[in-house]
Amino acid sequence: MIEDSPDAFIQRWRAHAAEVQLFARTEGSPLLECMAGGAIVQLLERTGPYQAGPGRRRVILNAMVERLEPSSEGASGLEVDGLGDLRGRGRVVDRDGALAVVDCGVPVVVAVLGDAGELPATGERVAFEVLPPVHGFVVPDPSSRRRLVPESPDDAM
Repeated sequence: MIEDSPDAFIQRWRAHAAEVQLFARTEGSPLLECMAGGAIVQLLERTGPYQAGPGRRRVILNAMVERLEPSSEGASGLEVDGLGDLRGRGRVVDRDGALAVVDCGVPVVVAVLGDAGELPATGERVAFEVLPPVHGFVVPDPSSRRRLVPESPDDAM
């Protein structure tokens, strides 16, 4: 299991949220588009449609992969060739079960699906190819006055 709930996932991986620039989007679309680590990445938003207006935001980038490949060459970074076609390269900075955080210029929480064997150790360089879609968990800004849950008429009194 990758997550119990979006809230639990955010609590566990909050420290590895990426600073991204979110762009305006079509009303009602579940896709976010952001600039992360120099790449334009499309994300399936997992935290609700109105928490992520355009601007600088902290977002946990969550990618599903079949495996993490050892990599000794190439600079860390993200490459996008089309919608959902994302590859990354970087250093493992954290691990937990079948998940590893890879620093690709921005942190990416990578979930290795199936039986991929032992994950690379912290500090090792890896490369990966994402199975679309990339998930995006918008981390709430505690200083924001925006409520994450719409206020009910009863609460307004």
